[in-house]
Amino acid sequence: MDIQKKSSVRLNIARVLLIIGLIIGWSSLSKTLGHIGNPGYLLVAASTEGPTHGWYHVFREGVGDIMAIIILLIVFFGKSVMRTKATWFISLFIMFGYYAPFWIGTPFLPALGAPHIVAELVHIGMASFSTVALFLARKDFFGNRNMRSQDVVS
Repeated sequence: MDIQKKSSVRLNIARVLLIIGLIIGWSSLSKTLGHIGNPGYLLVAASTEGPTHGWYHVFREGVGDIMAIIILLIVFFGKSVMRTKATWFISLFIMFGYYAPFWIGTPFLPALGAPHIVAELVHIGMASFSTVALFLARKDFFGNRNMRSQDVVS
């Protein structure tokens, strides 16, 4: 199999893995967005910002998550000039910002962890598939030597 075909197969496998991770994560994202307007997620009445302020933060999180997903899809499925060393690292940082909050706060405050084992498994699945996809596609990002700077900015 020639190098170009190998690259195409590798990238397509990475794309499938990314989609699987995002599909797994849809349940988590939809549950998060479902907190908006839910009286069970009101802050205490004494909150200085008002009891619905928590909904605002959930909304901000949801929009940020959706934008992260859109950026990853654009980079993975866009033209090859979109896949560069820089966009690989940008994708890595986006994934870290999207997935790391599932776990990084737990050692300091256990309440920041997943509410139950099913949620934890969803978080592991979505992060694992997407991260493996990024590392599998790494050569397709680092090997893009045909890119011209005007292809990205214009």
